[in-house]
Amino acid sequence: MSGPKTSKYTLTPEQRRILAEQRKLAHRKSIASETIQRNRKRLLQIGSIFSAAKTVSDALVSRTGSDNGFAERMPELEGILASVASVVAGVNAEDVVSLENASKTISESLAKAEKIASELSQISARNEVELQAVLHADIDKGFDTSFADIAPAAAPTVTERRKTLLAQLIRMKNNKTLPAEWITELEKAIGKINDIRDETFLKNFSSVTVAPLLKRCQIFLDECEACHEEFEKLYAEYIALCNLYCYVAQEYPCCAASIEALKAEIRRISAVAAENDEQAYISECLDEVMEEMGYTVIGSREVTKKNGKHFRNELYTYGDGTAVNVTYSSDGRIAMELGGIDSVDRLPEARETAALCASMEQFCDDFKEIEKRLLAKGVVLAHRVSLLPPSAEYAQIINTTEYRMTEETDTSQAKKKRRTAKNRKAMGIE
Repeated sequence: MSGPKTSKYTLTPEQRRILAEQRKLAHRKSIASETIQRNRKRLLQIGSIFSAAKTVSDALVSRTGSDNGFAERMPELEGILASVASVVAGVNAEDVVSLENASKTISESLAKAEKIASELSQISARNEVELQAVLHADIDKGFDTSFADIAPAAAPTVTERRKTLLAQLIRMKNNKTLPAEWITELEKAIGKINDIRDETFLKNFSSVTVAPLLKRCQIFLDECEACHEEFEKLYAEYIALCNLYCYVAQEYPCCAASIEALKAEIRRISAVAAENDEQAYISECLDEVMEEMGYTVIGSREVTKKNGKHFRNELYTYGDGTAVNVTYSSDGRIAMELGGIDSVDRLPEARETAALCASMEQFCDDFKEIEKRLLAKGVVLAHRVSLLPPSAEYAQIINTTEYRMTEETDTSQAKKKRRTAKNRKAMGIE
């Protein structure tokens, strides 16, 4: 015999293993998909960063007859980009093996493309400096002539030093791994150097601005290179989990500190996902069992208390103008209460109270059957919070206007919703 019942359920080890395998498969698919997208995006970026370099190469060839081998290497990079497009087109997004194979192929292509891009970046930086030297040749000649009597060695020194600094800055600027604001700093420094003609000013600008900027960038790149592979793997997994479980992903720079932060976030999200999966499975099983036993969902609602606790209610028909209210709390507890239904807030009348007490006793057998069927689905009792006896003090009237009703419900108690005798006989409780 029982009145209101509150219990906390858990899963059998086997059912928990099954859910973990399902979750692992979903994670693998999501991670592979995210890796494909990230690496493909990176490949497209690599392909686009040399559009200006091609223009410089053509201009340099037209003026000097050589682009230092840029045009010879570029087709190799373009061939890799074209092959990746065909790999992406052939991916089966529903097959984890297809996704992981494509992810591996694209990752290998990215590694090759980055190596070629690094070589092309050095060539393009050299080309840009040489082209600027050609374009500024007349200006430098005029400068040399004007100051020939004053400082014969100054102009060549300025020109050569400027070429060296420009080559260093342009090579660093072409590295898209750097933060955007650092790229902007490098571009400003390049523009400033192009305007400098005084040797002393150039030396000061180099020591005060250029050298610290290049050092800061190099330190960042060295750290990034040291942890690049691990960071990319973890960040792809983090983004995949955020997409899978509707979290807002945060940006992380490629560095050792980010790796530790990502590991912690991945553990946290995975733990929450496992708990949510378990609670969702228990809820689904209870819905299935209630439906199997002839109950019908007629209403539901979501409630969040001022203290932050969240509740979800589902209202099931029982019979004779009564219903079973199932409450799912945020801490995993499930409460079941039987009550009469009406469209107003009120207390039950004496006659209704007696009928509700009788229904509570009848529901006791149903509750035993519910837990028996839940066990068959791998859901077991973890902790019994309360199992109260049927009593007039627990008799209540449920106001259906507080729920989102899924079907018309006769609250006059004239229309019976009792499950058929056939269903009860099938349950073996008559």
